[in-house]
Amino acid sequence: MKRNMGLLLIVLGLAAGIYGFTKLQDSGGGVQIGELEISAQDTGTRNQAYILLGGGALALILGVTLMSRSRS
Repeated sequence: MKRNMGLLLIVLGLAAGIYGFTKLQDSGGGVQIGELEISAQDTGTRNQAYILLGGGALALILGVTLMSRSRS
């Protein structure tokens, strides 16, 4: 049971991390006209991306911990 839960947490952690990373990449935009560059970032989306990255890392660590404890 612990092994299945650990595997599920690892998969969910990786998925949340990948989704958070892509969301972080899409949170900003910019336009360059000659030497003038105008950029904007959506702070709400950026904060959500950081939360997803942190949650994914936490789930990944917990999953690896459960997998290593289920072997002993």
